[in-house]
Amino acid sequence: MRSKGFTLIEILMVIAIFLLIAVVIFDVYVSSQGVYKKGENQAELLQNGRIIIERMTREIRQAEEMVSALPQTFDNPDSPPLSEIEFQDGHTTSTDYYYIRYYIPEGTEEIYRQYRVYCFDDCQSCVDYFRWDENKIEGEEIIPVQVCNLEEKIIGEYLTDLKIWGDSLVNISLILKKSNQEIELKTSIFGRNL
Repeated sequence: MRSKGFTLIEILMVIAIFLLIAVVIFDVYVSSQGVYKKGENQAELLQNGRIIIERMTREIRQAEEMVSALPQTFDNPDSPPLSEIEFQDGHTTSTDYYYIRYYIPEGTEEIYRQYRVYCFDDCQSCVDYFRWDENKIEGEEIIPVQVCNLEEKIIGEYLTDLKIWGDSLVNISLILKKSNQEIELKTSIFGRNL
């Protein structure tokens, strides 16, 4: 008479098949999490780059005067592209001298936007603003204006490189990096008032 039940070999085979299915499911789960994280990082980089470019584009397009002397070409070793830009704010009247500066501080991966003015007085008591290149003469001494930052904000992160060049057509190249993922975004802006 045969007893009913499973043999040891049958039980071991079921356990082996179950473990194989569990390993495959775990591997698919880990792979899908990696793809999801990669897509999430890329979306965050694109969003940061889009915000940076959109803001810079809008303000450069309206700029009254370019303070930064931009090199004409990207590939001239004697005059490499700049990593910061300053220009006169075009959203104010022509007699108001407000300036905007975009730059990446050394050792960071963030881009800052400064809103600034130029004064002859101390920044705390400054009420009259002047052009960025003005000087006044007191006796024999020539006194240049000094910069006073009114506001400084971070407008984007993960920025590893910023290059700016051009003349009336301003070119911007951004490189953003996060978790070994890197994207490069480029744009060209025609300044309406330049």
